[in-house]
Amino acid sequence: MRTVGRAGRVVLVGMGGDEIPLPLSRVQNHELELTGTFRYAHTWPTATALVVSGAVRLDSLVSHGYGLAEAESALTVATHDATAVKAVIYPQR
Repeated sequence: MRTVGRAGRVVLVGMGGDEIPLPLSRVQNHELELTGTFRYAHTWPTATALVVSGAVRLDSLVSHGYGLAEAESALTVATHDATAVKAVIYPQR
């Protein structure tokens, strides 16, 4: 939730604990929409088919690339860089 921009949407997928800490001031000040979903059965075959067909391009989601030695930076980039969408670790770098 801390990386979502103003008026963004946060979707909680699957099952979690009965209670979780919620940064309520962030939700209110940034006017975030928060929703949960549990039923996502049979969605992976559809998603995979969309990617394979080229209808959905995943490359554009990658905002940062790191070598294996920079794994910690890859895992934490979203905490300090608002442009971070998807960090990828390339072991061969």
